[in-house]
Amino acid sequence: MKFTQLKSSLASAPPEFGYYLTGDDEYVRSRAVSLITAGAELPELNVVTLDQPSSGEVADALSAMPVMSEKRFVVVRTLSEAEELTGYPSDPNPLCVLVICGRAKGKRDKKDARLTAFLSSLTEVDCSPVDKRVAFAWMAAEAKKYDAAITEEAAELLWTYCRGYMSGIAVETAKLCCYGSGGAVTADDVRALVTPSAEYAVWQLASSAAAGDTKKAFAVLRSLDASASSPEMLLSMLYRHYRKLFYALVTPDTAVLARELEMSEKALYAVKREASRFGAVRLEKILLRLSELDADLKSGALSRDVAAQIMILSAAGGR
Repeated sequence: MKFTQLKSSLASAPPEFGYYLTGDDEYVRSRAVSLITAGAELPELNVVTLDQPSSGEVADALSAMPVMSEKRFVVVRTLSEAEELTGYPSDPNPLCVLVICGRAKGKRDKKDARLTAFLSSLTEVDCSPVDKRVAFAWMAAEAKKYDAAITEEAAELLWTYCRGYMSGIAVETAKLCCYGSGGAVTADDVRALVTPSAEYAVWQLASSAAAGDTKKAFAVLRSLDASASSPEMLLSMLYRHYRKLFYALVTPDTAVLARELEMSEKALYAVKREASRFGAVRLEKILLRLSELDADLKSGALSRDVAAQIMILSAAGGR
């Protein structure tokens, strides 16, 4: 189910024995955990959080009984294997609810297959960025808490700057509303107070390169902070971005692509649209050139002072 369906699901029926939170919006994921565990009485005793436990530790936590509460909740930040949990779905503890927030990434092996099978037995909750209208409604409601209002243009721009991720939108909305307390938050306020996310900036940079607009690409580069604009960080962000675009073109199965890129199928639409502006051949050339630049940078053959500029020109030059 989608995150937006979770609240009504919990209101209409008892929680499932286990949930698997997918998607990459940390704010949405934390809200999902809060909604699921809201039914715990004495949460300090009945909500247990495990960071990177073994499956045996999870099994032990699930075998315990709640204390003066109808349910006990076990929240697992990252699960890497499910050796001791394979039989749990067929005989779960009815007084415990398991919440898996993510799985460890690694090589595919038999253990990973067992983990995949176990996770598939849980109720999946998609914690990808929420629909724009949901985010806009949230911004409007949040602004009211500060006796402020946010204009539609400002909400649209903030959504764009944060790439739709509530993780960024939540922080920036609070900052903007404090600034505009008692008044309206405008698009000019967003431009003045919000730094576009590095992912958004790289997307802009890549789009400008795709159009051959190196002037705009360099302007985006100048907007990045010192960390994001360092040659090493920029190279890493550009390579991940172009690799994502390349995979979007060469992987026909959307479900497989969504799983590999850890994105919702809905979010892949924008990625595929952007990838089509380049084409697979050009993207392959760009990735090869970026790999060469990485080697030149590490060996000292490429000056750090001009590395970022050459990266941008290489991306635009693959036309």
